[in-house]
Amino acid sequence: MNHLNAAIIALSTSLLCACAPSGPGQTADNEPDEINQAKLCEVNAWQNDVVKAACEPGQKVVFLPHSFGNEQLPVIFAAVNCDLRYNVALTNGGVTCIFSPVMFEEEAPSAQPDSPSKS
Repeated sequence: MNHLNAAIIALSTSLLCACAPSGPGQTADNEPDEINQAKLCEVNAWQNDVVKAACEPGQKVVFLPHSFGNEQLPVIFAAVNCDLRYNVALTNGGVTCIFSPVMFEEEAPSAQPDSPSKS
């Protein structure tokens, strides 16, 4: 019976270790380990590369565009830049949330239909 208990403990430990964060400040999914409420990052562009250059993952970010009119813009910003596990404050004129950069996957080249063979 001791061998069975030891095997169960070893299996449980290995499963728990597989779920542990992969490095300091990051989880296995490359999500920020902690949020930083002390610093505010302000941006006026919704594009992820612009926000990445100005803000750190886990930091509070506020999106204040220079102009109004596109009511979809705050929603687009939230989809591309916000960690949606946390609250998002969103109006027609801006967004405040916890920054989490989206990871874009490389698109596979589209399959081209085979060209007809010449006989």
